[in-house]
Amino acid sequence: MKIATYNIWNDESTLELRAKQILEEIRAVDADIIGLQEVSTEFYHKYLATETGYVHHAFMQYPGEEEGLAILCRYPLIFLEALYQRENYANSTVMNAFFMVDGIRFSLTNVHLPWDSVGAREHQILAIDRHLHEQKADFHILLGDFNGDIGSSVDRYLCGEQTLHGCEANPTWNDLARAYAARCGEVVKPTLDTVHNPRWAGKKSIYVPEVMDRIYLMDHWNESELESVKLFGTEVSGKTGYAASDHYGVVAEVNFRK
Repeated sequence: MKIATYNIWNDESTLELRAKQILEEIRAVDADIIGLQEVSTEFYHKYLATETGYVHHAFMQYPGEEEGLAILCRYPLIFLEALYQRENYANSTVMNAFFMVDGIRFSLTNVHLPWDSVGAREHQILAIDRHLHEQKADFHILLGDFNGDIGSSVDRYLCGEQTLHGCEANPTWNDLARAYAARCGEVVKPTLDTVHNPRWAGKKSIYVPEVMDRIYLMDHWNESELESVKLFGTEVSGKTGYAASDHYGVVAEVNFRK
């Protein structure tokens, strides 16, 4: 199964210019399921729901905003839930879906954690993790834009390397890009590249490139096989002068064994 995450950059001044590039990247990666962040209502209805080739798709808009989260899937989505308006789950910016493949039940959670508060990110990831541990599924997939790098408090919590507010992730989560890079003797490449992405071209940015976008798999002690993890959306168009987004997407190919 190919699983992907992609923040498509809801920038009004460039979104229409980049629309064709975004669609080309989504089609080319050919994921079985892909979670998208920064999706405007108009972009979802005009492009994602009609021009990507996915029969099964869903969009959930943030309350009071014109953007939200989307999921495109090759399989029927048998359950959908948002935590935006649930105070008991920290009003988390999350979209959760269930789907079945060959009798295996999957839970996929698409997140876009707040960029402007580490405290809010920590509270949300605690609530999200608690919610997912309450679910019954054969496999739990957690992906999206975490607005924090590898080694951040959110990442360390998920990987079982620290507690947050006295809580711990148990079972823990495995970052697929790090697992694959370690096996291949490589370094995980940044997904928010403030050096090479054209969004920051000529700006002499003070920001450090970070691995903001990740795909985690909850550790069920199943013998799943990780075939590959790659970035996509890195190519710069000669016509627009932009990459498809200011973030690069991540796609992982996994053989799940129940």
